[in-house]
Amino acid sequence: MALACAIGAPPAVAGVLSGREFQNLLAGGPEGTTIVFQGGTDKIFYSPTLKNKLRLSSELGPGFLKQKILQNTVTEGVFIGATIEGGKLRTISGIAGIAADNESGHGVLTLLQTFPEDTNIKAFQKRDRLYSVVIVEDAPSGVVCRRSHWEKLFALKGEPKLTTVPCEFIVGNTVAPAGSQ
Repeated sequence: MALACAIGAPPAVAGVLSGREFQNLLAGGPEGTTIVFQGGTDKIFYSPTLKNKLRLSSELGPGFLKQKILQNTVTEGVFIGATIEGGKLRTISGIAGIAADNESGHGVLTLLQTFPEDTNIKAFQKRDRLYSVVIVEDAPSGVVCRRSHWEKLFALKGEPKLTTVPCEFIVGNTVAPAGSQ
């Protein structure tokens, strides 16, 4: 799939978390962790333990990202992303994986939108979906996240463009109630 090509090696930066360090950071809470980006109107909740409908499917369940998209994935889970755009709440949910970049070892959180009709690989490949990536750095000014905007997977050309913003991590889901997945 095209997503495997999207995650190129990020430029070498001191303080970038490895795949395992990123995994440990996001596994801090019993059900997951919320990443809150500067300003607080943009958040991503990641859980390695919660399941959505797709994660319960035999073809698309645990191991799907590692087997079909990013072979260097160290852990998989689900996410809910929320942002305020034009005064309106926009949510995106799906599957996520933390991969260790092949060249640098940097941890890359890849978020891939899913839909209720994604019940098998054939259905999954038929519909375009949004994706985004996040890399965490321990910078002199504090923790920052390098992240891409949500992009259409089928329109992908080259590597995602990353912007750097301060971010913080909160144990638990501060994005949406768990039942809304």
